[in-house]
Parts: sequence; C-alpha cells; structure tokens
Amino acid sequence: MIEIILFFTGILKELAPLIISIIAIWLTSRYQNHTKKLADDRMMKDLFTEFNQRYDKINNDLDIISKLSSEEWGDLKPKDKAKKEGVVVDFFNLCAEEYYWHKEGRIKGNVWASWSKGMNDIFDKSKVIQNLWAEECENEGYKSYYISSKNEFFKKA
Repeated sequence: MIEIILFFTGILKELAPLIISIIAIWLTSRYQNHTKKLADDRMMKDLFTEFNQRYDKINNDLDIISKLSSEEWGDLKPKDKAKKEGVVVDFFNLCAEEYYWHKEGRIKGNVWASWSKGMNDIFDKSKVIQNLWAEECENEGYKSYYISSKNEFFKKA
C-alpha cells in the first residue's frame, strides 16, 4: 500500500510543474480576455459618446435641411447654401466614421443597426441630401469616405 502511495506521490511530483503551468496559463488567459473586454467596452463608450455629441451639434440644422425642397434649396443665398452644405458634409463624415468603426468591429451590431436606420431615414426623406451625396460621389469621391461603393451606408444611394 505504501508503495502505491509513493508511486502516485512520485507521479504528482513530476506533474506538479505541468499542472501549475496549465493553471497559470488558464488564469493569464482569463485575465487577458477580461482586460480586452474592458478595453473594447471603453472604446465603444468613447466612440458612442463622441459620435452622439457630434450628431447633437448638427441635428437641428440637419433636420431643417432635410425638410427643404429642391426648389427651396436652389433659392438659398450662396452663403447660406455653403453653410448648410458644410452641415451635410459633416453628416456624411460622421456616417462614414461610424461605418468604418462598425466594419472594424468597434461598434456592435445592435448599435450600428440603430445608427444605420437613423442615417438612412434622414437620407431617404431628403432629395437635397441625396443630391449632395450624388455630387460627393462623382469621380469616385465616395472613396474619401472609406468606402468602395456609394451605397455602402446609404442603401438607396
């Protein structure tokens, strides 16, 4: 009986470093996964906050622009039109950045689905915004928005 106990004790002694290594690897892996999740969550929160703040700054102007008819747009003074075009380009840039970070896996699917719907709702209801997007896309201008085709984030483009 003592021989059996000594035999198993010897085996355990030989396996102890291996068992300790496996436990250490497992603990390290858990820690790294937890740290990565925290970093990903922090980045998502930062992106979410930044994008929402930027949208809040243009929301009222964008709403006014989206309600303009093509005729009303054409009647604007050049200075007013240039200012409003700047707001729409800010909107395009924001859409492009949100899409980019979604494709990079930094914006989760459910958040992207909500943002994408909002972007497309604004785009779909405004001929003015659609026309400005068409102008932006001329001569492959859409590539400056990190996309390979003009309808990557605006579905009806």
